[in-house]
Amino acid sequence: EGFVEVLQEMMVKEQEKWKKDVEPVRKALFKTRKISFKIINSTTLLLPRWQEQVANTEFKDRILPRDIATRWNSTYNILAAFLEMKDPV
Repeated sequence: EGFVEVLQEMMVKEQEKWKKDVEPVRKALFKTRKISFKIINSTTLLLPRWQEQVANTEFKDRILPRDIATRWNSTYNILAAFLEMKDPV
């Protein structure tokens, strides 16, 4: 009740501009999810390399969070972790 689909209310040109403006954010989200997934699931190559990378930092006991489709805040957690650990990443 009261919820309006914003994109449906936009004109075609506004939708195209919105999609163009949002594309860099979508690409960044895709890349962060992909990097996190690859590090976590590569137990022989990337995970050991990640552990070496963060061994002498305050993040030595941390791993990048997973993106879970049913948890809306997992994407936020990944982005927050990437910002916090931007040097090792």
